[in-house]
Amino acid sequence: MRIKQFSRFELKYILTREQQDFFASILPEYIEPDSSGDKYGRYSITSLYYDTDDYQAYWDKIEGHKFRRKVRVRIYGNPTATPETLCFAEIKQRINKTLQKKRVYISYASAEALCGASDDIPEETGMSGVDLETVSEIRYLQSTLQLRPAAVVSYDRMAFEGSEYDDGLRITFDTNLKGRTHDLTLLGTDNSENKFFIPPEWCIMEIKVNYRIPYWLTEMIGKYRFTLRRVSKYCAALETCKSLLQTQRVRY
Repeated sequence: MRIKQFSRFELKYILTREQQDFFASILPEYIEPDSSGDKYGRYSITSLYYDTDDYQAYWDKIEGHKFRRKVRVRIYGNPTATPETLCFAEIKQRINKTLQKKRVYISYASAEALCGASDDIPEETGMSGVDLETVSEIRYLQSTLQLRPAAVVSYDRMAFEGSEYDDGLRITFDTNLKGRTHDLTLLGTDNSENKFFIPPEWCIMEIKVNYRIPYWLTEMIGKYRFTLRRVSKYCAALETCKSLLQTQRVRY
């Protein structure tokens, strides 16, 4: 069992694929491709998001709540899982502008049981104290909010990480962003039909930092006139796949 827990700031931008290709070609002069991917830092991500019956996590984002949390199961690489596939069960939490992640590395069967309404809970023998705290928090959110699978989101990522001089810096480019609100499992299925929720000619660039963006990157963002966008992949997937979602809750 491995745990990764961290807190940092996150900025998002919408780029054309041409802007992405050009900017990504410059970055190796400053930072390195993510060693978790191929030599260019590329890999795929597939996530199963959980929410309440009335989509509380979605509305917390749309209504701009300063404190909000999402629960998800995430797989890197091959998007078709087996019950034994190792994955992350995660809480993604935002407090004002600060992003926090809490995650445990367990089998897909255990993650699905933990995040969903199941008595078949993960084996806790050998977990660290931090592992147990994260499992306990996910279990608490599931039981109090009655979470259920809400959407599957998948995309291709190219990632770069900062050197010792830019500790904590991470820049990612996400393309082929697709989602679905049916067949809500990451296990193999022949019935899944994903829809683009961001046009395929666009890319979401994310910049994550522990404290501040380095000067060289600030200069480049200004030079190429990248504009901040408040975009949530989960929310965009729901809005694309559930066109009536905006009318499902009375807003005051």
